Order: sequence, then C-alpha cells, then structure tokens
Amino acid sequence: MTLFDRAGKKIKMTDAGKLLLQHSAHALKDLQQAKASIEELRTEQRGSLRIGIALPELEESLQEMFAHFHRSFPKISLHICPSFDVTEQLLDNRVDVGITLHSGTDERLVQLPLRTENYCLIVPVNHAFSNRSSLMLDELRHVPWAMQPECHPGRKLIEKCFRDRGYPFATVLETNSIPSILRWVQEGLAVTLQTKSLAAELDRSLFCTVPILRGVPQGQLELVYRSDRYQGEAVKRLIEKIQAVLTECSN
Repeated sequence: MTLFDRAGKKIKMTDAGKLLLQHSAHALKDLQQAKASIEELRTEQRGSLRIGIALPELEESLQEMFAHFHRSFPKISLHICPSFDVTEQLLDNRVDVGITLHSGTDERLVQLPLRTENYCLIVPVNHAFSNRSSLMLDELRHVPWAMQPECHPGRKLIEKCFRDRGYPFATVLETNSIPSILRWVQEGLAVTLQTKSLAAELDRSLFCTVPILRGVPQGQLELVYRSDRYQGEAVKRLIEKIQAVLTECSN
C-alpha cells in the first residue's frame, strides 16, 4: 500500500499511512510501558515518587498514609512538592501525581474525583458571629480576612464568589501557614474561610465554625496524573492510598 502521495513539492500521508501511524503510536507506547514495567522489576521498586499538592493544608492529613507507604516500599523516597500549579508540573514531568481542585478537563490527564470541599467561616469564640447558626455571604463584605495567597486554588474560588457578587475581599494577612492564619483569628485580628474538613480538626474552646448559606464557595478535590505515562505498582498503590484517605475524610 502507498503510504505517501507527492503533489508537486508537497508530500502528504495516504489513508493507509495514517492508519499505520496510528497503530505504530500505540505499539510504541505499549513497548515503552513494557520497558518501564521490566525496569521496575529489575530495580526492585527503587527510585523516587514526586507528589504535587496544591493545597498545602492537606499534607498533615496525609502524613500517616505516607509513612505507611514507605513501610511498604522502603526503597522509594517520597518528595512532597507544594505547588499551586500542579497541572503544569505534571505536564512538564516535574511531579508524578498531583492533588488539586478541579479547574477544567484536560485530555492529557487522568482526573479522579476525591471529595467536595465546602468552605465555612472560622472565628474566635468571642466573635460577634460565634453564636450564629449560619450567615449570608453579604454579611461578610467588610470583615478583615486572614487567608492563603491569591494563587492558592481555594483562595481563587472564594475570591471569585465575592467578585461575582460585587463584594470586596480585603486581606490583612496572606500566608500558606495555617497555624499563622489561625493565630490571627484567635487574636481577633481577622477571620478566615477554610474547608470544613480543616475546621473539623480545630480546638472548639478556641474557634467556632459558622456555615454560610447560599453562595458558599465549593470545590472538587481531585487526584491527577498523566494519561500517557506508565504507572508502576508503587504509583498505583500510592494512588489507591490517597483515594482511600481523602475520600474517607469526607464521609
């Protein structure tokens, strides 16, 4: 069969050529995955795994799971990479697995939903809102906020909710440190919006959480990895463990 046609100075692929290219690409991918699988056996599960986490506050809840994984695969080192742009890191092969909030579908990635992240208000126990059973979003237009930086996925969701309603969102502290944010809240210097899963871990003698009715920020937490990359036994086990921990936390 003719694979190429010449039209003057131009060469274009025939239908047979396109079919051969398509099947060759699949064959090459299968061969690469076979090589990776055999290499995995040869090295006895050595090497490193890089996990990109777009929400640094999740890392603490994953520490026990990471320790358990290390006991199962002691020759593999784990590299936890806080990053607000996990998708870019995955596509650049800078991380192997990522945890982030859903921001759109990408055919180059496998995107596994984990849980829905609902946000609530966190205030000190002596705050004017501490006895409220719920709040409306417009009641929070002029409060001082202690929050993660603007590039944080959760912060983006929250600020969009306010911006879509024409409400201001003024921060007095921006940091990735949850203890620092909570310290400012405890001192009465600011309030914060954080996930209900994080709020559930707080000391009730120091903090109160208040649900927000209508317009509450909400995001879909997901685990992502490249669809065209071979996933060895260790990576598959890590994915399963992350799914188990972050799905269980929502139940």
